[in-house]
Amino acid sequence: MTTPEEATATASAANLLGTEMALTAALRALIKTHPYPDLLAQELAQQRQFSQAHLEASPVPDKALMGFELTWALILHRDPAQDIQLVPAS
Repeated sequence: MTTPEEATATASAANLLGTEMALTAALRALIKTHPYPDLLAQELAQQRQFSQAHLEASPVPDKALMGFELTWALILHRDPAQDIQLVPAS
């Protein structure tokens, strides 16, 4: 039997996953339609490095770093429907 705490944690995790997927989809749409994809790719790479360094220097759980990497993987992944790489992986 699921405890109330476990149910709350499961609901929170599901909510977070839904939010992450929605934001990822929105970012992918913006990347695909950006007028300067090379400049955007450079800026995304810089922001990713800056954010990762900030996370690694912070007292956050390892799961936060894993989530960060997973989200970037979702944003940058190869789109089989269009056979394009949205942003070159850094």
